[in-house]
Formats: sequence, structure tokens, C-alpha cells
Amino acid sequence: MYKPKTLKWFKNRIGKRIYRDHSKCCPHCDEIAENGLIVANEQHASHLYSVDCDFANDNIFMNYRDKK
Repeated sequence: MYKPKTLKWFKNRIGKRIYRDHSKCCPHCDEIAENGLIVANEQHASHLYSVDCDFANDNIFMNYRDKK
């Protein structure tokens, strides 16, 4: 069973690049899966946390991680 990352996990990665699985959402999501994204600040970390939780509730698992 998938367990979304915690808010603390995202906040600990502010200024760092993280990756996630491919989702067939949009080209932007494909780019993030391929190249990752840098967690910009606390607000961005909070947004990513919310998205991870919301998608998990719909059985879409982002699987955020530190390495590609």
C-alpha cells in the first residue's frame, strides 16, 4: 500500500531536486518524472505534499524520491 511522503520530508528537501513516477496527466508531469524538480520553498513543499496526498486518495501514486 502506498504511503504519501510527509510534509517534513518535502520541507527537508527545499533547495534540492526530487523525482516522481510518470503519470499520464500532462506533458509537464512527464518532464518532472524525467528531469525532477527543485523544491523551491516552504510553500512549494506544502503544495507538493498536498498533491501527493490528494492523488493518493484517488489511487494515483506519485512515488516522490531523491533519485531518478
